Amino acid sequence: MGKPLHRRVVPESFVQLVYEYLDARGHSPEAVLGEPWPAAQGGGVAVERWAGMLDRAAQHLDDPLLGLHLGQTITPRHLGVLGYVLLACHNLAAALERLERYQRLVFDVIPMSSRPGPGWVELVWDSSQFHPGRLVGENGLTVVTAFCRSMVRTPVSPLLVHFTSPGPADVRPYEDYFRCPVMFGQPEALLRVSLDTLALPLKSPDAGLIAVMERHADQLLEQLPQEDAVVEQVRKATAYLLHAGEPDIEAVSAQLRCASRTLQRRLKAAGTGFREELGLVRRELAESYLRDPGLQIVDIALLLGYSEHSAFTRAYREWTGMTPQQGREKIITH
Repeated sequence: MGKPLHRRVVPESFVQLVYEYLDARGHSPEAVLGEPWPAAQGGGVAVERWAGMLDRAAQHLDDPLLGLHLGQTITPRHLGVLGYVLLACHNLAAALERLERYQRLVFDVIPMSSRPGPGWVELVWDSSQFHPGRLVGENGLTVVTAFCRSMVRTPVSPLLVHFTSPGPADVRPYEDYFRCPVMFGQPEALLRVSLDTLALPLKSPDAGLIAVMERHADQLLEQLPQEDAVVEQVRKATAYLLHAGEPDIEAVSAQLRCASRTLQRRLKAAGTGFREELGLVRRELAESYLRDPGLQIVDIALLLGYSEHSAFTRAYREWTGMTPQQGREKIITH
C-alpha cells in the first residue's frame, strides 16, 4: 500500500471551533469570517481556508494568541469519531497511539509520527513539504495538550514543545499554558511527553466502545486516498535537499540510496517525473512560506533552492501569473 496522500483539509466539525468561539463572545461568526456556518458533514475545509479564518478571527478580536486560546475549547465533538476513540482508551499512551494512527480523520494536512527517547516519547509533525501556518500550528498543539488534560484526572503537561513558526516577543503565555519550555523557529513541530505521563489511566476506558469506534474509524481511513510510496519519498528527499540549492535526480537518488535510472523508472510507473515533483514541492512550499510574514521574499527564494531572487520570481509567475509579493498579498487577503 502507498503512503497517505494528505488532502490538506480539516473536517467541518473541527472548523466549527472558531465559529463557536466567536459566537460565545458576542460576535457574528459569519460576519467576521465571511463564510456561512459549516455543515456537520462535508468534504472538509482546505487548510488554507482554515488558516485564513483564524487570521481573520485573530485580527477581529485583536488576539495574536488566538491559536492558544481557541485550542483550549476543544471537545470530543470537534474531533468526530477520533474524539470518542481517544476517550475510550485505557491510558494516555494508548490514546496517543490512536491519535497517530487516525490523525488524518481530523488533520489530513501533514504526517505525524512518534519518536521514542530516554524516558519520553515525542509526537512529531513533519512540515518539510508544507507549513500550515502559525495559528494553525499553535492551535493544533494546544488542542492535543488540552484534550490530553481533559482525559486524565491528574494534572499533566508535556516536557517540551516546539513550534516551527518564528517566536513572539514574549513566550511567557505559551510557557504558562504548556507548563514546560516552549521553543519557536524549530525545524519540526513536536510535543515531548514523559513515559510516566503516558502511563496515566483515562477517566472512562471502555474496551467494547473502542472496538466499535475503531472499526468505524478504520472504514473512514480506508476511504482516504493513498499515493505511491516512491512519490512520497522523492518529495520528502527533495524538500530536505532544497536548503542546499536546487537538487538534481542524482542527489535525490543518492539520498534514497538507489540508482537514478531506477528512480526515473519508478516515477514513470507512478505517472510522474522528477522535474514535475521538484516543481510541485517548490510551489507548495512557496505558498506556505509566503503565508509566514516573518520570511522575506529573498529568504523564501533561498529556502526553495534558488540561487537568485529573480529565478524564484520567474518560476512563481509561471505557476500563478503573479509575482511572489502579489501572491503573498492574495494569500493574506483570503
